[in-house]
Amino acid sequence: MPSDGAENEQSAGVSVDVEELFQRLKDEVRRSGSDPGAAPGSGDERRAARAEAERLWPVSADRALRLRPGVRGGLATPVKAVLRKLMRWYVEPLAYDQRSFNAAALRLLDDLQEQVDRLEAEVEALRADRRA
Repeated sequence: MPSDGAENEQSAGVSVDVEELFQRLKDEVRRSGSDPGAAPGSGDERRAARAEAERLWPVSADRALRLRPGVRGGLATPVKAVLRKLMRWYVEPLAYDQRSFNAAALRLLDDLQEQVDRLEAEVEALRADRRA
């Protein structure tokens, strides 16, 4: 008797290569930069990640309210706006601390990248001296 998975696959008329699907998923995760075990990316990937970090670091308590359709949205949006103003005193210090941390982390990453670049240049110079 076939297993439920095989039965469902046969009944749907779909054939799935699990290994290929798994490999494609691994490649997508690697390209997204979310794979912690992956080797460091190329310079383009690093620049793209840096640009994304620059775009996202300024955290704020202010976000646009999305209007829901219908009566419920028409009533909830003004209430949310008032509540947001009343809670700002509570949320904004957290957002300020997060912005400060994000800026410090980006400065640290820039400093570390400069150190890595300098050390790589020194290693290359030492290898060139050793060859000569």
